[in-house]
Amino acid sequence: MSAQPPPRRPAGPQNPSGALDWRLVAALTCQFALAALDAAIGEDAVLTGLFLLAPLAIAATATPRAVVIVALVGVALAVASGWWNDYAGSAEHIVRVAIVAAGAVFATLTAQARERAAQLARVNAMLATELDETRERLHGILGALAEAVTVHDAQGAVVYANRAAADLLGAASVEEVLASMPGELAVRYIVTHEDGTPVEPHEYPGRRLLAGLDAAPMLTRFVRRDTGESRWLLTKATELRDARGTRLAINVIEDVTEAKEAELRQRFLAEAGRVLAASLDYEDTLEYVARLAVPDLADWCAVDLPGEHGAVEHVALAHTDPAKVALGHELRRRYPPDPSSPTGAAAILRGAPALLIPEVTDAMLTDAVSDPEQLRLLREVGMRSAMIVPMRLGDETLGAISFVSADSGRIFDDDDFAFAQDLALRAAAAVRNAQLYAEQSRVAHTLQAGLLPARLPQVPGWAAHADYQPGEAGAEVGGDFYDIVPVRGGHLVIVGDVTGKGIDAAALTALVRHTARTAARFDNRPGVVLAEVDRALREQPTLSPVTAVCARLDEGAPPRMTLAVGGHPLPLLKRDGQPPLALGGHGLLLGVVADGRWEETVVPLSQGDTVLFFTDGVTEAPGAGGRFGDARLAAAVAAAPPDPDGLLGALRDALAAYTTGTATDDRAMLALRLEREAAAATETLSAEQRGSGAAPRAPQIRRTTDGARRPRAVR
Repeated sequence: MSAQPPPRRPAGPQNPSGALDWRLVAALTCQFALAALDAAIGEDAVLTGLFLLAPLAIAATATPRAVVIVALVGVALAVASGWWNDYAGSAEHIVRVAIVAAGAVFATLTAQARERAAQLARVNAMLATELDETRERLHGILGALAEAVTVHDAQGAVVYANRAAADLLGAASVEEVLASMPGELAVRYIVTHEDGTPVEPHEYPGRRLLAGLDAAPMLTRFVRRDTGESRWLLTKATELRDARGTRLAINVIEDVTEAKEAELRQRFLAEAGRVLAASLDYEDTLEYVARLAVPDLADWCAVDLPGEHGAVEHVALAHTDPAKVALGHELRRRYPPDPSSPTGAAAILRGAPALLIPEVTDAMLTDAVSDPEQLRLLREVGMRSAMIVPMRLGDETLGAISFVSADSGRIFDDDDFAFAQDLALRAAAAVRNAQLYAEQSRVAHTLQAGLLPARLPQVPGWAAHADYQPGEAGAEVGGDFYDIVPVRGGHLVIVGDVTGKGIDAAALTALVRHTARTAARFDNRPGVVLAEVDRALREQPTLSPVTAVCARLDEGAPPRMTLAVGGHPLPLLKRDGQPPLALGGHGLLLGVVADGRWEETVVPLSQGDTVLFFTDGVTEAPGAGGRFGDARLAAAVAAAPPDPDGLLGALRDALAAYTTGTATDDRAMLALRLEREAAAATETLSAEQRGSGAAPRAPQIRRTTDGARRPRAVR
């Protein structure tokens, strides 16, 4: 800050140069003239009292020092006059000297009082000058501030405002602000909180401060009604007491529009990015994005996608008021967009460039809409400004997003337009990813469905039920499978688990299923079927291990099942009054060792027996206590109903209650229950149902698949 010059003293009677004041010279001359006159006249003269006239005469104009000199000279001459008039020391002489002395004192006091008054006047003048200069500097400083500054009293009347405040309030001058009534200028704006709710006058920090309440800084959004200009303002308040003790509030209002909009846009894009990446259902995602855009970016947001035959497919509409959302849906239902329209979303979907309409006029609506009722409803919406931007990747337009300003009164600008296009580009990428995922899922589900039987065939005398549960997210095609194949003399059951996921697992599953089906046409012994599957797997260019269990449900009496296991979890037999029993023995893994052998086990069955086949996704299911395991599975099977549907339902519930996390494996379960002996039903089976496989061996067969040992019997 530059140094200020010393205050200037107004001209006064003082004589700073040191030269004799002409008033002093004149007064002394007068005094000596009177003395000469008095001496010349003689003792009868009565001029002594006139010596006080000179000091009294100059007391009003000369300095106190000059008055004192003249007064002292007058008193001295009055005393001396007693000698040249020959009455020195007389009473008359003393009285006359006293009169002159009193007049001299009075003149001196008068001069001093006048001098003090003059000095006080000079000081006051200096203070007034400094005050004016300070006021001008303060006005200059506050006027140069970018922040608006206002001062108001407890009633809200503004007693001070700078130029920035006048501009902010839309006033032509500061004087207009000062002359306005409380709240008179605020009606020019729509003022809301960050969440879009209106701001009441008593909520402003200055009002709260003067009401004795907490006055934290407040962020508000100001939208000018006539121009749609939008600003974010941060208001801070401080209390002030004037000279009379009146409480005032000083408000400093900072325009933080640029920083706030950048923050909101970054926050919006971050949230939109999270949403777009979180879901692969693009319709739900776009609906969420539309809701996210309201009210920070727009009052209305709609998303349209290209439909069949060029139609405009409406997928999302958002507004803060549910009643207005219903109105918007009703408008779209009653007045669907014309796919051939040269404007609007239809044109954008056909490849037109993004559209910004800063101000939607009534003339625009009238030109675009011919139906009176539709025009009335559009006017009821109260559109103020609009943007329509394409969701475009390369030359392909995947959709269009429409943003409309209405209730807020804001006008979209170029920054809003660029931001909307950035958002649409991100949405387009998400839509494309979702579409690709949907197509991939459809292919995967179709492929998975082809790897499992659409429905289980009817097995005479048996009730059957199957359950398949895919594994962790992202593994669209699992490696677990099950199948029941009609063969001569019964039905062949095969349950297995191939390595890997996805297309490779699907191809391997198909190979195993079709190899097993083909092998069973020539020799339906389970061990032989597994041997053929093993040979086909070892012929693959890469190592392709598979676990499988193959069982033949033999027709005739007594009922029995012959099974072979290739490195797979052993099936469980559930029989009334007995704990679940594991059937068979673990054999070699398929597709690993050349010349493998798979021993067959014959299991006699009774009516009411239930056999459960499952993959390791059941026992390997993770939980708080480790893997689900064989013991928990056996306990769940023992407690479950004996019918296949009830048994698998109970197991599903037990696994769901135990399993934690998402890193689970696929699982397949197949349950069969012997309802009755199948001898009578066997007679009615057609050749197609039974297939052309070799006749099943009797229980007392003497050879296994290696031609050396008898099959074991489980009793």
